Amino acid sequence: MEKPLRKDAAERREALLAAARDVFAQEGIDTPLDRIAERAGVGRATLYRNFANRTEIALAVLMDEVAVLGERFARPTEPTAFLDFIGALSETLTRNTAFGGVVRAAPTPEILTPLRAALVKAATPALKVSRAAGLVRPDFKPADIRIVTAMLGAALHNA
Repeated sequence: MEKPLRKDAAERREALLAAARDVFAQEGIDTPLDRIAERAGVGRATLYRNFANRTEIALAVLMDEVAVLGERFARPTEPTAFLDFIGALSETLTRNTAFGGVVRAAPTPEILTPLRAALVKAATPALKVSRAAGLVRPDFKPADIRIVTAMLGAALHNA
């Protein structure tokens, strides 16, 4: 179990994530990590104390994006909730096209396990509502969201 960060350390980590989100969106995933530290107002050591490498910071940004989707679709009521979730996921992937390269180049599949689990958790409430309304096939399972995400990511990558 990870020890909670001190308030100042947590604030610096959040500043790094916000800066990474902006810098990656504006300059691409291959931008020098020093730019992220600079934008966040911290030194390189602080960046590397929080994130060992580019993959870690990119995955942390993606985890934040998935958490936002999870909050947005935590208590859906509309029958189209899952379709709306897929639309929002597509918008997220479109906004963050550079992250697809990080996911495809992950050094091991295991590094993506927390991201996949978060995505399934975020999608499940909306899927249940839409499946109950008959808008999604009854055999579509929460874990199948990984396939949908891969298809969306591949379509954006090849567009």
